[in-house]
Amino acid sequence: MNQEKYIELIAQYLTGEISENNREALLAWIATDANNRAIFEEMTQLWTISEDYTSDFDTNVEAAWNRVEQKVETKAVTKLTKDSSAKIISRSNFKRFLQVAAVFLIGAVGLYFLLQKNPTHQLVAYQTQEDEKLEVVLPDESQIVLNENSRLTYQKIDGKRLVILEGEAWFDVKHLDSIAFEIQTGEARTVVVGTAFNVRAYPDEDQIEVSVDRGKVAFSKKDDPKTLQLLPAGTEGVFLKKEKKVKKIKHKNENADAWRTLKLDFDHVELEKVFETLERYFEVKIKADPKILKCDFNGKYTNPKLENVLGAIEFALGVRIYKKDKTYIFSGKGCGE
Repeated sequence: MNQEKYIELIAQYLTGEISENNREALLAWIATDANNRAIFEEMTQLWTISEDYTSDFDTNVEAAWNRVEQKVETKAVTKLTKDSSAKIISRSNFKRFLQVAAVFLIGAVGLYFLLQKNPTHQLVAYQTQEDEKLEVVLPDESQIVLNENSRLTYQKIDGKRLVILEGEAWFDVKHLDSIAFEIQTGEARTVVVGTAFNVRAYPDEDQIEVSVDRGKVAFSKKDDPKTLQLLPAGTEGVFLKKEKKVKKIKHKNENADAWRTLKLDFDHVELEKVFETLERYFEVKIKADPKILKCDFNGKYTNPKLENVLGAIEFALGVRIYKKDKTYIFSGKGCGE
């Protein structure tokens, strides 16, 4: 069995759902190699940490943001210094920057505010608007890139590092022994020790997505450990809001953080998935004849332009494209016809 299969067995072992034959196979695999034992111990630690932090601590984020905004209203925005922990990496225009700079200032120049009048609950807040992205170094030295129309709070509380995210962000979490890093996104919960991954959790979308680049992540419905999925590098977890279910996808979307890398990579990807990626990246609408949705497309793009990608699809697959209002419509024969 490959490593991914043994990770599945570790999850079964930790939930008590492993068969005796699989248990013996897992224990033999652990005993054969020090790296295998290290993987088992890391997964066990992550599982234990995740189960330890099931408290229903209420951060009252809306009240916190109201306090931020009230504080900003009485403060003049004077600087975003070179040594700030927050850096704007793109913006639509200077006017919009002025509109949101006051919120950035909360994280950028260290204006902290307190929750529950407890100095150990210092909370740092960041927010972006449309066409804004923000690079952040948190107090624990974890690095974050916050996508547009997103907001994030961070605080160290009750022996863990707690993040509340609304929107999308890429995380590179600083490893701190036994100090978990938890991200709450609506009804979903992500727990890590040290890893790199992307989280997408916009309130108006039907699902919450976690895509793992490096390390391992525990992903579950908040306050429901039975739904917990262990996600190793190269996999993805999805929380379906309507069904209240968590599912694991063995191969993550390679373009999950294209908004951050400004790169698109399609390696034998079906057009249905290509179109989903293009709609998300370029914020456009695409409709297509169902006959072509299973056709594969290949292409790599840096700082991609929509017209270039659409032209490549049209040329490579012999499809026709026209635009009606704000929607691109694809038609053509199915693959092999």
